[in-house]
Amino acid sequence: MTLSNRSLLNKTFLADGAFSLVCGAVLILAAVPLAALVNTTATPFITPVMLKALGAGLLIWGLFHLSAARNGGPVTASARISIAGDMLWQVASLALLMAAYASLSAAGIAIVVIGMIGVADFLFFKLRGLAQEHTAIA
Repeated sequence: MTLSNRSLLNKTFLADGAFSLVCGAVLILAAVPLAALVNTTATPFITPVMLKALGAGLLIWGLFHLSAARNGGPVTASARISIAGDMLWQVASLALLMAAYASLSAAGIAIVVIGMIGVADFLFFKLRGLAQEHTAIA
């Protein structure tokens, strides 16, 4: 199946999967310098271990999306899990900003906000793609 023949939901799953794998690898491989970048010098809030754990989670998330997109997928259940995960990411990001705002550097705040925007984009296309598939079935 070529990329042009895939549904919007399938394309979004492929993009989210690939992006999550790249971000997860970066978080794991560059955890120490990223932790130094996102924290203020006085109070480090985010540790390299936390970033590596987040990176590992993103690797799993990416593999989930890529496997769900195989063979013309994803199925509705996978889409709903993914949508819920994206919503949870947004809530967790807001909680992080509220809890650690004073401990984050300007770069740290920017990275969290940029991440929220990226996840919101994926969420939008997943919702739209799922709606298109439900319309096509009806």
